[in-house]
Amino acid sequence: MPVWQRLLDIQRRIAPEAIDELLKRFELLKRIEANQPIGRRTLAKKLDLTERVLRKEVDRLQSLGLILIDKRGIAISQAGIDVMEELSPYITTIDRRADLARGLKEKFGLKGFFIVRGDADGNPELQKELSKRMAEELQKMFFDGTVISVAGGSTMANVGNYLKPTDGKLLFVPARGGLGEEVSNQANSIASRLAVATKSEHKVLYAPDNVGESVLESLKLEPAVKEVAELNRKSDYVIHGIGEAFMMAERRNVGPDVIEQLQEKGAVGETFGYYFNAEGDILRKVKTIGLQLEDLESKQAIFAVAGGSSKKEAVRAYMKIAPKNTLLFIDETIAEYLLNS
Repeated sequence: MPVWQRLLDIQRRIAPEAIDELLKRFELLKRIEANQPIGRRTLAKKLDLTERVLRKEVDRLQSLGLILIDKRGIAISQAGIDVMEELSPYITTIDRRADLARGLKEKFGLKGFFIVRGDADGNPELQKELSKRMAEELQKMFFDGTVISVAGGSTMANVGNYLKPTDGKLLFVPARGGLGEEVSNQANSIASRLAVATKSEHKVLYAPDNVGESVLESLKLEPAVKEVAELNRKSDYVIHGIGEAFMMAERRNVGPDVIEQLQEKGAVGETFGYYFNAEGDILRKVKTIGLQLEDLESKQAIFAVAGGSSKKEAVRAYMKIAPKNTLLFIDETIAEYLLNS
């Protein structure tokens, strides 16, 4: 074990508050860098701190020469950038989230866990952080000819903000047809957005949900629809969100009779059109064309994401059906719940 790791282990036992302070200031620098120049009041809201507490932290960082303050607001200094770059490689070891991730991997045996600090419910910054982490890990796995199946959802829509152009040829395909989401959060729109961000290509799947059996079978025969369905079966990666069952049902304008059925059957979660209970049993499948749950096992990796304490039951249930090739992106609140439940 390197000397610095031995020292870190000792510090965890004798002065854990010093590590917490380091992580808190590192997080503060990250937020300033991402939003600079930013006013104190706005920054306090983003960090859910009182202005009084934030002022003390800001004054200390300024005295260390890590930030600059002028009429426009707070910005990170070159010294601050240098410190962040030097510290970044060690943060995952220092941060307790690394221990959470290791514990979850031992318990559930999935391919990997990526955890952001805090509770993402009502915190747009943490939702953005989840999208960013997913984009960073996805970008590492691109190779020439990669095909990526993309589900809908607001977190998926944000992924495009953090992907970068790539030299290799990529193809993004919508994982499902229309699922009642607003247009910007539908898989077709997101596939297009990710393709633009990476300067690559995408396909469109024109297949509405909840159509009659005869219409569904007819659509499956359309050449363009058949092409996308085949691409989904053969895709290398899938990115999708995990939602709370009734929140998703409401967003997709599901009828009251279906809501009642889901309630009676104990629905807790939903992912790209599949509703499931606490045991991971599939209760309802939206009639639409696209990726199927049975297609997931053959993928190189599944990127699944959920943030906020309101989704902890949904994520726990999803763990019952999650393929072992899943990379799960969650917040600290969900991670602790999964580990301790």
